Amino acid sequence: MKQLFKYMTIVLLFTSMLFSLGAEAAKETSTAYTVTDSLGREVSFQEIPSRMVLTGKAVIMLVDALYLFPDVGDRVVAVGVTDQGLGDFFTVLDPEADQKIRLGKTAGPEEILARSPDCVLLKSYLRDSLGKPLETAGVPVIYLDLETPQQYERDLRILGDLLQQPDRANEVITLFQDRTENLRQVVSCIAHPYSLLLNVSSQGGDTIFSVPPKGWIQGDQVELAGGIPVWYDEALSPGWNKVNFEQIASWNPQSIVLLSYRGSTAETAEKLKTDPLWKDIQAVKDGRIFSMPADFYSWGQPDSRWILGAEWIATAYRGGDLGGSFMKNIYSFFGDFYGMSREKVYTDILPLLPDPLF
Repeated sequence: MKQLFKYMTIVLLFTSMLFSLGAEAAKETSTAYTVTDSLGREVSFQEIPSRMVLTGKAVIMLVDALYLFPDVGDRVVAVGVTDQGLGDFFTVLDPEADQKIRLGKTAGPEEILARSPDCVLLKSYLRDSLGKPLETAGVPVIYLDLETPQQYERDLRILGDLLQQPDRANEVITLFQDRTENLRQVVSCIAHPYSLLLNVSSQGGDTIFSVPPKGWIQGDQVELAGGIPVWYDEALSPGWNKVNFEQIASWNPQSIVLLSYRGSTAETAEKLKTDPLWKDIQAVKDGRIFSMPADFYSWGQPDSRWILGAEWIATAYRGGDLGGSFMKNIYSFFGDFYGMSREKVYTDILPLLPDPLF
């Protein structure tokens, strides 16, 4: 009897040891992790998502941020509308873009769920209208803001956590920080012009001008470029604020930057330069009306190109000279951020840019 008890004790101890070792091994090989998104939500994943869906309004911001990370194309199965009217950068970013499912602008939860996603990326303000039904269905949703340089840095870290590529996130953040600091140093010893940035649109055949509220990235671009925004006190609405000529004349800016998300503003700039109504505005008298460039997308929006837009504004303010050819900024941006070769930048990007740039 004693021998049997001794034998059973040994078996139990051995079994317990095996269980402990197995649990420890499982712990060591587990790939489960948690991501905290821009809304402060903790989202758990058992492994890196392999069926990602990016959709909703402003999806280009999500796509252009995600593809700053290498080897993500194989993980993306469906993407919303990424053409703002000037072409589709997604087809340049992903060599297999034509094999991806393309969702319409009004794609709802049912259509998204039909793609069997294991992760959906959405802009934060779409949570109530689009995200919550997906969450209820058990789909992990990661919300991002990507509206200011500060949010961009935070959201890149979120994507780095999601993709388990924190080193690349840090690398991209450093690229943004280095270019930002370099720009600040360059413009710090130069006179800062009183500046106006105008969004140009058309309504009933009339040209409509609007200014962004303080806190939007367009104002950050102007300030980073060394300009002094003149419109903040009047731009009190949360979105684009329409302004008339009388208001613009009262600001009497020394420099004006025009932008549009649908096409070039070069024609509008030329009209303003010869319009008798505008002749007494300082920027017109000095020939300092500039058109924000665009390749597939305008450089004047909260896209990864925001730093390129800020660098361009600073160079435009200084007559197209900011210590070297601006072409190097373009090559380095698309090369460092997206891994594009000089040949690819030359063939896919440069032909879309205005000539001259300033």
